[in-house]
Amino acid sequence: MKFPYDAAEIERLALRGWRLLPCAARGKRPLLKGWPRNASSDFATVRAWAAQFPNCNWGVATGIESGVFVLDVDGEVGRTSLAALERQHGPLPVTLTSITGREGGGEHRWFNHPTDRWIRSSTGTLGAKLDVQANGKQVLVPPSTHPSGRTYQWANPGAPIADAPSWLLDLLTGKARQQRDTPSTRTRIIVEGQRNDSLFRYGCAMRRRGATQEQIERRLFSKNDDECTPPLTVKEVRQIAASAVKYPVGGPDPLEAAWKAVSTETHRRGYEKFVALARQLQLARPGLPIALPLKRIGFLMGCDWTQARRWRHYAIRDGWLHPKEDYIRNVKAAQFSFYEVSISTVPLKPKSRQKLNDPLVKTNTGLVVHPDSPSVPPISFFQDDFSCNNLMCWV
Repeated sequence: MKFPYDAAEIERLALRGWRLLPCAARGKRPLLKGWPRNASSDFATVRAWAAQFPNCNWGVATGIESGVFVLDVDGEVGRTSLAALERQHGPLPVTLTSITGREGGGEHRWFNHPTDRWIRSSTGTLGAKLDVQANGKQVLVPPSTHPSGRTYQWANPGAPIADAPSWLLDLLTGKARQQRDTPSTRTRIIVEGQRNDSLFRYGCAMRRRGATQEQIERRLFSKNDDECTPPLTVKEVRQIAASAVKYPVGGPDPLEAAWKAVSTETHRRGYEKFVALARQLQLARPGLPIALPLKRIGFLMGCDWTQARRWRHYAIRDGWLHPKEDYIRNVKAAQFSFYEVSISTVPLKPKSRQKLNDPLVKTNTGLVVHPDSPSVPPISFFQDDFSCNNLMCWV
């Protein structure tokens, strides 16, 4: 494609508000670094790109910022899959459609992106050879050239872009699937009052690992759609991502920060240190539940994660930890609230302490427990549901 030969066509696309980007000649590879952020509908910017890349293809960054998403129907298999969907749910409305250069015929059906829902890109989710190009993706537009040498063409130039029917939006946003799920298998578990905090913490964790604002936004939109009940608005999710990206890459991890504070204190037992760590995590999140990742805690404390699990069990039994949200395998860690249950500096209730005149007890590791001070007696735990017979927590 040479500029200004196709200036009118490029201008029409830019005037639609579509965010354009130059792509490799006879290919889809974007020629812009950071194209999801830098794609533009500004005609002067597009004209400068056309001068810089005179023979390029042109793509549209699909998604909410361009206001469109594309249903990619690939060949006969894709048309068969689409026909099956329409028989089940109803026909799709007539909308602007482009013909791709694929052998066997392919088409892009363009739809308005809703302003209150986040459409995720997918491959084959709707059916074989039915792809959805939405947020984070781009598609070529006429008169770009396919690697086969065929050119992209508008099947119905000038046709309006239709709104997608509700059944298609439900399938794309997962709403139909969630309605079929039972309460025990649903993944929408972040309730109102916790949504902003949960997404912000997730975004900050991504930022610590070096994620960009675009990457954080994309993941938060997906998490918001899957797990929040009800989901936050697009504007709110973007504000959360913008707040998270303000933090420096590699910033302090909350668990490591809590561990650093606890490491400066003196604790005679591993259980005491575990309770102190939970206390520090709660101080950093007043009024909000805390998570206790056992494997990471075990690594920090120099013990196996099963030992950290025992300490967590004892902290629940002794009243320090109160479960707030259940653990859901592969979906969500258990969460707790921390409560001070004693003014004693030793984080134990009297009922769980061993008397001062009790004899020394040998642990199952062969170590003999002997306290440095009579004011801090050793701890004896009897058989519980972890089958720890006379386990002594002297670490």
